[in-house]
Amino acid sequence: MKRILFLCTGNSARSQLAEAIMRDMAGDEYMVMSAGMRPEGVDPRVYEVLDHMKISSDHLKSVTAESYQDQHFDVVITLCDKASNECELFTDSDALIHWDFKDPKQQAGSESFFETAEQLKSKIALFLLLNGEQTSPTIGPVELFKIMSDPLRLRILMLIEDEYALSVSDLTKVLEVSQPKVSRHLALLRDAGILNDHREGQWIYYHFPTSLPKWITHVLATVRNGNSAMINQEKIRLMQLKDRRKPQLSKSHTFSGLSEKYQHHLAKKELQNRN
Repeated sequence: MKRILFLCTGNSARSQLAEAIMRDMAGDEYMVMSAGMRPEGVDPRVYEVLDHMKISSDHLKSVTAESYQDQHFDVVITLCDKASNECELFTDSDALIHWDFKDPKQQAGSESFFETAEQLKSKIALFLLLNGEQTSPTIGPVELFKIMSDPLRLRILMLIEDEYALSVSDLTKVLEVSQPKVSRHLALLRDAGILNDHREGQWIYYHFPTSLPKWITHVLATVRNGNSAMINQEKIRLMQLKDRRKPQLSKSHTFSGLSEKYQHHLAKKELQNRN
């Protein structure tokens, strides 16, 4: 079980909300704690918000960051600029992360506490999505961005992001480059663990694997959604292909290694064909 620590100045509002929300959302995946530079006690509005969200507030207490300095944490997350200075107490942690949240105590009433809780919930949900258990080792962000820095490889990835799976023949025609060149780039992407291939007769299709970490799929989807015109010409040429053979869903195909997104796409297409 991974250990995570939230830090803020008083350990009375932000870090208490984060601890309770993370514990509720992560289940047994993380052991969650919180602390502060100068503990002030848990603000009563924290209990009000958590009760409204039906999240347990059991075991919440306000403690000093120094009380945990001899313990190892996989992740330490600071929630204010002042608390970020306390990271020097946890330099042996695997990851030091800073999320800057305004102190909800600066405003009267509970509205700011509810807003902070919702913002934390969204942030924590994304953190858990992108840091879930990985089934196999993979490349890091430096390697990924280096791979994506090549215009041809980037267009290949964006096309597969849209089409779920494409053959070497399809990519060669729509990218208007030689087959050996496309094959070299596909081999590099496959060896890096970003793409898998599967055969249907004499055709080989490339797609994203199930083992691809969530943070990588999130990056690819973000790049595609933020650059909608990037592969317009390639998409037009793809639609104009008269002899294109799309991947088929057969009863004998188990989809071992195919991404969940691609499996869903093929299953949906099969149902459409039956109707």
